[in-house]
Amino acid sequence: MNEALRSRYLEVLDVPEFLRTQAGAEDFSLQKINTQCLVVEVQNSRSFCQTGKYQDFLFKMLSAIGLNQVDIKCVSINADDLTRTLGQYNAKAVLLMGKGLTSSSSKHFVMHHPSEILMNERLKREAWEVLKNIKACLK
Repeated sequence: MNEALRSRYLEVLDVPEFLRTQAGAEDFSLQKINTQCLVVEVQNSRSFCQTGKYQDFLFKMLSAIGLNQVDIKCVSINADDLTRTLGQYNAKAVLLMGKGLTSSSSKHFVMHHPSEILMNERLKREAWEVLKNIKACLK
């Protein structure tokens, strides 16, 4: 749509002038979502993004290091969408859960998915070590 036509539509719709600027729209699209902890999983049938025992267990683990539910954003992605997804968030710590998710950033942590930990009790110790590192990162 050209600028003249866009301006005409906005005028007819009585959109205030301060909302009409293109710069404001561009700035809005570049804003990142702020969060204390971003938790990323590879899409699977036992997703913690859905209400249920896996989500409950994830929130219990993260509450053990002082995080509240409002401090946590959970996303489920395809493994090849990791870079794009991380670019949408401004997170103090990122917890990656799933095969194929890796990162070299000091604020990114890799841990087993809650569904794997619930099925294999031996993974709890390793998960606790990762959670302690996240807690240190958030300080």
